[in-house]
Amino acid sequence: MSIEERAFLKDIAENDLRFILDWRNQESIRKVMFNHDMISWEQHIQWFKQVQTSVTALSKVFYFDDVPYGVLNITQIDPIHNRCEWGFYIGEPEAPKGMGTVLGYTALNYIFRELKIQKLDAEVLDFNDKSIYFHKKLGFNQEGKRREYVVKNGQYIDVVLFGYLATEWDEQYLALKELLEGRII
Repeated sequence: MSIEERAFLKDIAENDLRFILDWRNQESIRKVMFNHDMISWEQHIQWFKQVQTSVTALSKVFYFDDVPYGVLNITQIDPIHNRCEWGFYIGEPEAPKGMGTVLGYTALNYIFRELKIQKLDAEVLDFNDKSIYFHKKLGFNQEGKRREYVVKNGQYIDVVLFGYLATEWDEQYLALKELLEGRII
């Protein structure tokens, strides 16, 4: 079986909301988000309603072998300039090693192949070395830094800016697919 047959994204449904909230409120997830506050059920429902009606954002649950492992958020969808931003996380604490890379591959394929986006942007808190490495491993280019851009725990934090072009994905996706299929399949 290929990676595309085993990994997929699905629209978030109401019956997904409880486990997504549980994932999002984990300390390991919250500490690397711009908003690190605990999210209430009411706030979560409000977010879900906004996503359902938004024309500039969408959210998906990431599945591998029919098991939900994480979330993909696509925001700032700009049909004029054909670009967007992404955010994601593996929420399932028992996720197999490498599942984040599978989510990344699946999300990038969706963004560039199905949504036909030309440019994908990402923002990473500068202390999140794991995510910085992850973006570089997937093929993103570091495009800059926003200095003292976010306040977390009373301190200003820099944000590292990444970008990925559709043409770069065209050149790199096959190598990543082969790497994943060699390790997971």
